[in-house]
Amino acid sequence: MIKEELEATAFNARIEVKEEEKEKYLKDLNSMMESVEVLQKADIAGLAPTTHVTELRNVWREDIVRPCSKEVLEDMLNAAPEREGSFYKIQKVIDAE
Repeated sequence: MIKEELEATAFNARIEVKEEEKEKYLKDLNSMMESVEVLQKADIAGLAPTTHVTELRNVWREDIVRPCSKEVLEDMLNAAPEREGSFYKIQKVIDAE
């Protein structure tokens, strides 16, 4: 990046860059651009696209429904602020139409 490009970019972004800061910013920006150029030279032909750098996967177990005793069920329902039959009753949070 050259000084004129830095000035034009700063102007377009409405950023005031002092004269004594311009050389430092030019050095930093050119260093970043060199890093990008190195990445652009990498041969990626034949590589499959990825969404993550690791092959992480969900390790949660499947939910298994198991019956519980009527006493345990009744204790849980009695602990609810409100209930409707054998269900917890909660305040409506989503309007679905």
